Amino acid sequence: MTSGRVDNLSEARLIGLAARAVRRARGMTAQQAATAMNLPLRTYEYFEAGSGRVNLDYVHRFAAAADCDPWALLLGPSLGASEFARRTADSKLMLIFLIALGEFVDKMGERLVTLDPRALIEAFTETFRKLEEENRVRAEETASWLDAGRDRLTGKPPEDGPD
Repeated sequence: MTSGRVDNLSEARLIGLAARAVRRARGMTAQQAATAMNLPLRTYEYFEAGSGRVNLDYVHRFAAAADCDPWALLLGPSLGASEFARRTADSKLMLIFLIALGEFVDKMGERLVTLDPRALIEAFTETFRKLEEENRVRAEETASWLDAGRDRLTGKPPEDGPD
């Protein structure tokens, strides 16, 4: 389904791998994470190693310590994506999705039972397609702007654009 897939590992181990990836991306040591979570280092190491069962309190404490999305840590294994939590640490994708979903649930109330699954598939698919396209366009615009700025700073003459 996605890259970064890790099969045959426990959910706790996959969450621990995700936490390690986020911690490293944040430039934190295990000791810093443990201290921020108010845990002994060895207990933190057990959490990151995925020893035992998933501890929701530790997941939320880690997310607060590393400023990442706890729901991405928890749902990454279900998506088969070990890197999901690291990739969405800054955007808080799952947190935002769940907040918006909660607001939708509140507004819909009992009408939730009348939702057509085809309409949900269409709505989510279109939303994610638009997000991907906007991200691609913004990345291209950013790269173009940076290239032009670098050229100006180095004295390179601008290229003639299409007429």
